[in-house]
Amino acid sequence: ERADPVLLEAMQRRAMAPAGEFNPQVVANVLWSLAVMDNIFDKDLTVLVDHLAARILELRDQFSEAEKSQLHQWILACELGLASGAFLPEGVARVKQTIGVECLQAFSGQAT
Repeated sequence: ERADPVLLEAMQRRAMAPAGEFNPQVVANVLWSLAVMDNIFDKDLTVLVDHLAARILELRDQFSEAEKSQLHQWILACELGLASGAFLPEGVARVKQTIGVECLQAFSGQAT
């Protein structure tokens, strides 16, 4: 079940200002929560998702294995949505191309 649009709007407003300061855990938690709420593909969240994707690339070497595992779940949810015709923010592809393999390895318990 999709989250209430009012909730999503409030989340985006609240997260946009400090998003450039989020640490790896917060970035992973926010994106994972969007995946769990099945709201990755809401076009109204594109700016937030792209900001967080850029933050992932800035913090690339600072993510723990658990956080990379969360990011893998987010990437996977994005790919599943894309397969069903959903809109996909550009930042998702950049993240997958840059650290997708590391995230998959963390998720599957393999050493990176």
